[in-house]
Formats: sequence, C-alpha cells, structure tokens
Amino acid sequence: MTAAQIYELGAGDLVSQPFPGYELLDSGQQTKLERIGGHLVERPSPQAIWRRRLSAESWEEVHSRCLRSRDGGGFWEYLRGEPGDLWAEWSGPVATCRFRLGFTGFGHCGMFPEQAPVWAWLQQRVQQLSVAGQGERPRLANLFAYTGCGSVAMAAAGAEVFHVDSAKGILSWAEDNVRSNPQLPGSVRCIHEDARAFLRFGLKRGFRYHGIVMDPPAWGHGKGKETWTIDSDLMELLDLAVACLEPGGFLHCSCHSPGVQEAALVACLSQVGRWQQISHGEFTLAHADPQDPRLLPAGMYVCGEGLR
Repeated sequence: MTAAQIYELGAGDLVSQPFPGYELLDSGQQTKLERIGGHLVERPSPQAIWRRRLSAESWEEVHSRCLRSRDGGGFWEYLRGEPGDLWAEWSGPVATCRFRLGFTGFGHCGMFPEQAPVWAWLQQRVQQLSVAGQGERPRLANLFAYTGCGSVAMAAAGAEVFHVDSAKGILSWAEDNVRSNPQLPGSVRCIHEDARAFLRFGLKRGFRYHGIVMDPPAWGHGKGKETWTIDSDLMELLDLAVACLEPGGFLHCSCHSPGVQEAALVACLSQVGRWQQISHGEFTLAHADPQDPRLLPAGMYVCGEGLR
C-alpha cells in the first residue's frame, strides 16, 4: 500500500506505519510487543490470535507489561523501573507534531497509533478547506477527543479546533500536548463537556463546523454523570453532529467497540445525512519489520463527506 493510499479514506482499510515514538515489533497469543517512546512494552491484544514471530528471549526484554485485572481494568508491571517522560514525534503531510505519552490503568499509552492515517487525512482536509474558503480558518470539532493528538494535527494544518472531552485528567493531558506544540498556526480550545451537551449548546447558539471528528467509546459518563452507551446513544449523537455541520461538511466516526460491526456504522451514517461519499474500513497496524506481512486489526471507521 502506497503512502497516497494510506492517506486516502476512499481506499478502505487504513494501515498505520511505524513512526518515531511508536513501533509494533511483534504480536501473537493475544498480546503485542511495542516500542513506545523508546520503552519496550507488552500489552494485551485480543485480536492477535496467531503465533508470535520473535523469540521468547525478545519478549523477555520488555521494560513494562500491562496485565488485565478481573474487573476489566488493568495495571502496569514495571520490570526495569518506571519509564519517566515518553514522547512521540509524528510527521504528517502538512506538519510535524509532538505528543506526550504515558501509561494508564486501562493499558493505554496516551495515543492511538492506528489513528495516524486519519491525522494525515485531516491535515490534508484542513488545507483543502482553507483553499476553498480563500484563507478562512476551518472550524472543526473533535468529540471524545482523548489526549488531543488529532486536535493538534488539525491545528498544525491551520484549523480552529474545539476539543471536547468529559474527563478532566485527559483534558489536562490534551492541554499539555497543545503547549508542547507552540508553533501551531491554528488553535485548539479544550472544552470540559459531554459531547451531546456540547452539540446541543452549539445548535442553540447557531454554531456550525466544517467537519466533526468523533471516537465514541462503548460506554462511559459525561461531565454531568450523563450515561453513554454506543448501542443506544450513537444515533442521537450523529443526528446532533449532522445538524451542526456546514453544507459540504464532513463527519468522521471511529469505533473500537467489539460488538459494533463496520456495516452497522455505515448504516447509521447513511440514515442521518445525505452525503456525496461515504468511506469506511478497518484500522490496522503494520509491524516494524517490512518483511512481516501481518496487519493487526485495531478498530474501524466511517466517514461521510460533502453533506448536502
């Protein structure tokens, strides 16, 4: 797959290649071996049902290991001391961004590297919108925006980004990532709010966006303890998002919920708006060894473009 295909949503499945700060070294037996910010890590990966390729000795060199707990959470075992500050530097088609990494109880590391092709596409889309608007800064909303990698990537291309997340700690992390990229030509406004409440408020005030990006979880709670389950609440969220889009705008939705299928996402998006194009596919991670043909599945996406 060429770089042009990787950055083109219409190509279907998206392949994320290694970049400074992240490499997938091996996978198998429902685990993955990664180098994250120079730190060698073993994490659970239920999709990796195949055999490992590297030796047992290679896996025994890990610095840290994430272990699942019985309640569905997890904890980290630091075999060679705590890692300290970790960073990744991702170079997109328009600008390079720097992200602070760290390990959380759920086994996350502060970014979802499979999203890198989407960050690249978003940078290109911001450029296109800027040209179409004759220099007007595109207004984009990023919902369930996590630590802000996508928000920073869009702002690095010149967008005005409204970054929305209901978790205070994660929002502070996003603010750190914005400060770590001081030369952003665009801007990122971090907003502590429930995604649906944010869109409802925008509708009342007449706010409109050229694009909306979202990565809703399977379940969760909003700022005001609002409950969220993707099975029952996704359609309302999509309705609100479409109502907040400018004509011709785009809506990109990622999903990592095991019970949701790609065809279901496409059906949902096709019901909430008239689009010139709907793209969809899987996220996959390529291994660092170019001779390794395996791709690790890591979720899915659907994207509607050209709202009529």
